[in-house]
Amino acid sequence: MEKMKSSFSSDFGKFLYKILNDILLLLLVSYAMLLVSEGAMPGLISAHLSFTRLILVVFAILGIILYLGKLNEISFEMNSKKTALSGGLLIFAVILIINSLLKFAWWEIGIITIASVALLYYLYRNFLSK
Repeated sequence: MEKMKSSFSSDFGKFLYKILNDILLLLLVSYAMLLVSEGAMPGLISAHLSFTRLILVVFAILGIILYLGKLNEISFEMNSKKTALSGGLLIFAVILIINSLLKFAWWEIGIITIASVALLYYLYRNFLSK
């Protein structure tokens, strides 16, 4: 076990850390594209592919990345700058949410919207505000 820790805390560990970051990015992009295609044509993707397995793979890779980062003392700072991409993604998310609420009654839409806005405000206030 000690030999494995020493090999992962060398250059090989840093290389593996970078490769796993790239794999994680590719998995997240492909997951987003699969969700968009599933939203456009429901049942087409989920009939052949389990989203649960893909999420489990993403979390496993994320756990390995965290472990390797801790071994190699790699840290990063988050930059919270707002770009046009984040605005576009926000508009796209709102469109998807509105599309998913179309089959509900108006009073159900109101309750879901109020609960969602309250939850987002709570998360913003507790986790994202400085």
